[in-house]
Amino acid sequence: MRMIQKPSRRVLAVIALAVAVGGFLSGAYAFHLFGTGTNCWIRPTSAPNTAIFTVVMANEGLNVGYNGSKAHGASASNPWPVMNVTVNQTVIIHVINNDSQPHGFAVTQYFDQGIGAQAGLAPNKCYDVKFTANILGSFAVKCNIFCTIHFPYMQFGQLNVNP
Repeated sequence: MRMIQKPSRRVLAVIALAVAVGGFLSGAYAFHLFGTGTNCWIRPTSAPNTAIFTVVMANEGLNVGYNGSKAHGASASNPWPVMNVTVNQTVIIHVINNDSQPHGFAVTQYFDQGIGAQAGLAPNKCYDVKFTANILGSFAVKCNIFCTIHFPYMQFGQLNVNP
């Protein structure tokens, strides 16, 4: 009769360590691959002297523009959206792309480089634009990537920095 020899404690420890490290690496790869499920609908928290706006690019066929409101008819003489702030106020614009195509977002003078100047903000992604409104005046808010839908409906927003 042949006796089966038990593995030593050292061999068992090495096997357990290898399984644990393999599990950790697999989990890390899965989180990297699938993300952690960021919820874009959670707005930034308020702080003193801060104005917070949410801008949503909606997925409703013909682009409906910002905040899910219909922007048809928006023009230089009828700007939309209009965001009013006070000079030296911190501004946070929470941009959500709820559309099936990329969108850009820029604020002249304050956020000129825009979101993804070439590729835009990918579908189902969000980004917080944050700056201090330290220059008085009215500034253009617009999409900064080319698309035939963007030209008529996403070029005529306005940020007003008031005294």
